[in-house]
Amino acid sequence: MIEIDATHTPYEVTDLDAGCLLAVISQDRMRSLKAARRQLRLAHQWCVMNPVVPGGSSASWCDDAAFASLDLDDFLGGEGTPAVAAFAAEEFAAASGISRYAALSLLADALDLHHRLPLLWARVELLEVPGWKARRVAELTRKLSREAAAWFDQTLADGDRYGWPTIERVLAMAVAKFHPGLVRDKNGPLSKADWDVSLNHRYGPDGSASGTSTLDVVGDSLDLARFHDLVCDEAEKMKRAGDTDTLGQRKAKALGNIAEAQGTLDYEATDQPTPRGRTGRGLRVFVHTTLADLFSTDDLALADSDRLGPILIEQLTEWLKRHGSIASITPVIDLNRTGSVDRHDPPPWMAEQVRLRDQHCVFPHCTRSSADADLDHIDPYDAGTDELRGPPGQTNPENLAPLCRRHHLAKTFAGWRYVRNRDGTYTWTNKHGHTWLVTPLGTIQLE
Repeated sequence: MIEIDATHTPYEVTDLDAGCLLAVISQDRMRSLKAARRQLRLAHQWCVMNPVVPGGSSASWCDDAAFASLDLDDFLGGEGTPAVAAFAAEEFAAASGISRYAALSLLADALDLHHRLPLLWARVELLEVPGWKARRVAELTRKLSREAAAWFDQTLADGDRYGWPTIERVLAMAVAKFHPGLVRDKNGPLSKADWDVSLNHRYGPDGSASGTSTLDVVGDSLDLARFHDLVCDEAEKMKRAGDTDTLGQRKAKALGNIAEAQGTLDYEATDQPTPRGRTGRGLRVFVHTTLADLFSTDDLALADSDRLGPILIEQLTEWLKRHGSIASITPVIDLNRTGSVDRHDPPPWMAEQVRLRDQHCVFPHCTRSSADADLDHIDPYDAGTDELRGPPGQTNPENLAPLCRRHHLAKTFAGWRYVRNRDGTYTWTNKHGHTWLVTPLGTIQLE
């Protein structure tokens, strides 16, 4: 393995003795500190170059920032930081090769360090505090008022200690001093403010999944106790019916039985739920596999699903066994089918074809599923006028591509344009003339 040292001299790592290797490790640490500092400098300069113009929209953590109402955040950073123009993060993300959320986080951290934590930023400039630690502090202090952040920054500097125990202690002091309402015993009782339901699909280190997820619920004690009793009753019925799984496994499966039964009740027609047959709500999942894999005896064979990620064929067949009576299988869509319609919205077969062809948003570096994406007309749709209709056949698979809402807005309002190439890739160009090639395997910056 050949590397280049600080004097730009090539060397073979395996030829170094212990002393030389330690020297190289020290040099590498300094390069990392400088790289993180440079990244924050560039991020802040990008914010400076993209202020909000009078009457313009500002960047926001919300996906629909172009239509933001007054109750949405107007700033990326904490109180006292300047606003940044809408869609500035999209260009920064594309140039950096990172996701939009990662770009928003980096821009917000740079703003907070420069405008709310200047003493901490000075230590980053001197390479005394690593960029990653400063960014973490910026994130932890973002919800503090500007006055509280300034006190935190000064107190930390006065102590001249930047270890995590000190940071956490001073942060706790700042919260207690300026935001006493936020002080709370971590081991204290939960309140209504904590109520939530979240679903997490469990992926392995390699991105794989086994069709197993977690559902976390915090809610009213009586409601959850009643629901838990319902789950336990259902699990007991399953045992009496011959199910030999463990109690925990039966309780987990009971959730599916309850959901299936709930889907047969109609809450919309009357004040009281009434049966409506087996046409209730269901989850539509596209699974991409072959018959050979479906009937394979390999327990580790994988299928790809649009909403649940990679799943084991074994899990898929188990789902079909359990829900076969209510499952419906859609015939395979011909990805090479051609055709067009003289209207803006594509017919169902065309929409599914495009989403199966491109399984995620085709904006540079975006990986959001196409299942819920907008289907954008690459060449803008021309509806024509009352006297003269627009050109025929504008809505066709070759002129449609899935874009998540945020990147659809960026294409519409922020000067981005793109084309679909003959090989199915996409070439994007921003308003500055920089281009990216989006392929099924990732994004390549061209110039």
